[in-house]
Amino acid sequence: MALFGRRKTKQLSDDELLLDEEDTVAVRPEPAEGEPGVDRDWVRAEDGPYDITEWPEVDGGIDLGALRIPSVKGMQLRLDIEQSSGRVIGATLGFGASQAQVQVFAAPRTEGIWEELRTEIARGLVDSGGAAEVVDGRMGKELRARMPGRAPDGRVAYQPARFVGVDGPRWFLRVVIGGPAATDDHQVRGILSFVRRIVVTRGDEPRPPREVLTLTPPQGFAEAVAKEAEARREQQEQARRAAAAEAVRKAPSASGSSDATAVAGVGLSTGDAADTSGEGAAPAPEPAPTDAPKAPRNPDFT
Repeated sequence: MALFGRRKTKQLSDDELLLDEEDTVAVRPEPAEGEPGVDRDWVRAEDGPYDITEWPEVDGGIDLGALRIPSVKGMQLRLDIEQSSGRVIGATLGFGASQAQVQVFAAPRTEGIWEELRTEIARGLVDSGGAAEVVDGRMGKELRARMPGRAPDGRVAYQPARFVGVDGPRWFLRVVIGGPAATDDHQVRGILSFVRRIVVTRGDEPRPPREVLTLTPPQGFAEAVAKEAEARREQQEQARRAAAAEAVRKAPSASGSSDATAVAGVGLSTGDAADTSGEGAAPAPEPAPTDAPKAPRNPDFT
């Protein structure tokens, strides 16, 4: 295994060192050699996720207001909306069969909240019938969990999840990973590499600790969602019409006649209809032969 030296940091020029106190210089150190959490320790300020003051000139990515996330080919994005308020409070990212939900919260200026939150999340999972374990991950302490749920047949089923927490300057980033990457350390490497490129814009407003920061949908997102919903409704309508046409095709029909009564087993007389005009009246049908005795014939009547 290769050995790595001390981390390399960008040297400040004399002009930068002599700036006025009101001016600030945000310097994102050059990453050290090796993969964070694998070849060396992970350090948030150097390896990410970053604060906007640490990486003010973000190139590309998807701007969600409080979060700037990288744009990766094949990644799916879903915004998580709070039903009671309609606010966007998180984003769920799809990476093949695995998913990662990211949310950012306000935090105290002097200390992080991940250690305290880990305990609360673990207790809540255990109380609800699940399980949780704190382990050393690639980005510090993380929570491996089994979350209880219901299978389609109604039985209790457990889904694995991996909770990753990052304490930043006055913010806390929570990542919940599901799917194969929740238990596979090899598959989770790509997702954690993605998470380390996230940039947080907390803002200067005073906020109580643990308050979730509202995200802003990217430009054109609402229009895209509306078009997708319209296309989905059109597909459902086409499927409904096709099902109705198939039902009509398979329905029984009267053979050789469009008379609805024939279908019901009630037939009309086979004779011609009576002509009530007095001309061309159809003769009354002959009575059917019977074995009943006939009345005697009166010879006085012809």
